[in-house]
Amino acid sequence: MLAGGISLGMAGSAAAAMSVAEPLVPNQLLREKDIPTDQASRVALMRRMRLRTDAGPVFWYFRGRNYAQQGANLIPICELVFGAVMLVKPNADGTLDVSQYELGFRTALGSAKRTEQLRNPITGEMIDLPFAPVGPNHFKYDSNNTLHLPENIGGSRFTLEHVPEVFYRVGQTVSFQTHSRAIVETPGQSNRVLNDMSIISSPAAEALSPDISFASATGYGGDVTDYARWLKMPAGAGTQTLRSVGEKVSRYSDMPEDWRAMLAESDPAMAADPIGGLAREAEIYRN
Repeated sequence: MLAGGISLGMAGSAAAAMSVAEPLVPNQLLREKDIPTDQASRVALMRRMRLRTDAGPVFWYFRGRNYAQQGANLIPICELVFGAVMLVKPNADGTLDVSQYELGFRTALGSAKRTEQLRNPITGEMIDLPFAPVGPNHFKYDSNNTLHLPENIGGSRFTLEHVPEVFYRVGQTVSFQTHSRAIVETPGQSNRVLNDMSIISSPAAEALSPDISFASATGYGGDVTDYARWLKMPAGAGTQTLRSVGEKVSRYSDMPEDWRAMLAESDPAMAADPIGGLAREAEIYRN
């Protein structure tokens, strides 16, 4: 929340007929040029790009658009401005502890103003939007960088499937694709499947340097999920997808001004002390 790629050793019969001293091993992929192949270096690279390799805060924001997806048809639902506040703590055993709070605000299509109601594009019904932050929650990445979730997140149970990352080198940029699939079980509600997908990109000079703990990074989201329950979609109405773009920053003041203003209005305590707020009790999961 895929693991394919083009290997020089799988180029087809024409290449096989050429004179080659020895076959190339599977980890020698064109798309991974100059990206390290040993596990420890890959883990450090991913943490450097997605989070950081030392202790400290991390902030991510994304802007995008949610769609109802019915077969090959995409029906716009709303705009989204999303932010996450994280505190990272590496451990001596190679694991990583992360505390995280995230909150997305919706606006009408083409609007920059937060809305508390949306029209369901399938049913035509006006829907009330809940205040629905996720967290604060506390996660752990193991030494192989696999995410482990707590048994309970805001009153819901998450069963997580981790899909191995896929790495790319494009010019002077290093990217990797993330994909986590989760089943959300909430008492009294139907289960919800979430495919959290993104591509995270950093300058190669930063991503590949062991001397850098916090690489600058942009992210491109492409989530595919069951509909948020508050959308009140009828059975068989398809799925929900998100297309978004965002950035990792090291300071709360570098988060988008509109997201910070919306957070101050809806959760003033978190806006006043975002890192301190990570120690409070988690909100009920409402998505």
